[in-house]
Amino acid sequence: MIEFEYYNPTRIIFGKDTVPQTGPAARAYGKKALFIYGRRSIKETGLYDRVMTSLKNAGLEIVEHPGVKANPLLSHARAGVELAKKEKVGVIVAVGGGSVIDEAKAIAAGTVTDTDIWDFFEFRAEIQDALPLVTLLTICGSGSEMNNGMVLTNEESQAKFGLRALPLYPKVSILDPTVTFTVPPDQTAYGAVDAFSHVFEAYMAREDLDTPIQEGIMETLMKTVVARAPQAVQDPRNYNARADLMWASSLALSGITFSGGGPLALPCHMIEHALSAIYDMAHGEGLAIIMPGWMRYMSNEKRGVMKRFAQRVFGVNTLEEGIETLEKWLEYVKCPVRLSQVNIGEGEIPKLTQNAYQLAQVWELSDFYAPEVIKEILRLCL
Repeated sequence: MIEFEYYNPTRIIFGKDTVPQTGPAARAYGKKALFIYGRRSIKETGLYDRVMTSLKNAGLEIVEHPGVKANPLLSHARAGVELAKKEKVGVIVAVGGGSVIDEAKAIAAGTVTDTDIWDFFEFRAEIQDALPLVTLLTICGSGSEMNNGMVLTNEESQAKFGLRALPLYPKVSILDPTVTFTVPPDQTAYGAVDAFSHVFEAYMAREDLDTPIQEGIMETLMKTVVARAPQAVQDPRNYNARADLMWASSLALSGITFSGGGPLALPCHMIEHALSAIYDMAHGEGLAIIMPGWMRYMSNEKRGVMKRFAQRVFGVNTLEEGIETLEKWLEYVKCPVRLSQVNIGEGEIPKLTQNAYQLAQVWELSDFYAPEVIKEILRLCL
């Protein structure tokens, strides 16, 4: 087992009827809250009113910053920073999925400094502090509610970059599985794929493969997502399916899975970010396309661990059967598994390669993921 430091200070409040705890949780950190959310769904489902009631009952003054997109944009985050500074808020409340929470983290970090937030993503500056953040999760997948990472898209350069910093951990995250009953089947599936990929990539990319504790945790998480995602897609009000997906999603990128295996590398995410940055597709949708192609490319180098994955997660014997079964599962939950299924042809590969290689350099993966490697992986996704 490789040396590691594990730290996760986020307080989790999990279960039915926990939404009313949003206000008291936020009030513990400030009197004035910036309330960040998406565009329509929380108002259509009535969750907005429930959260507002909780915040007001707790005595909070509320400033709203709605309109976060599925792939959160730098310009909208910058506007949030300006608003938070102008209003002198003391705490941020994010209600949504990973996109909302990620943008909230960027705003939390940007509000306490004069540094432009994009400088953090290009590692020209380090995040030293952030406003306290309380989250209420509405869509499972990113794990941002229980980690110190965030992703943002610069719409001008079409760069979708991510980073991690200790001040970005939410103080409190409220996880009520019933809130996810209204998530549409496609978004449920895409979130499940994102959670699966976080574990899948950590499992495959370990430097030390003799880590049975981490291996067992990861295999259980992947098997849980494989079993529960179809149930949640087919029966959106299946509480146990929703609860297991929610908790698996939170644990997947909480740090517990890859501690001791070596530095975390997410090559499928790195390549997928080009897809969602350029074409604004759902992150999980893009990952469903990239993962099988990445497996095909890496099948010789990682044959042993891929065979173990096939046997223990999908119950098949060979690496090739593992790839085939992974694709069948993705198709079963109505995800695309080829670029051609989302109308992206071979002519687009140079542009995607160039975009993905930018991130490979930022994430220090470019020694292995040179442009020709990325290009070949994308070809295997056609």
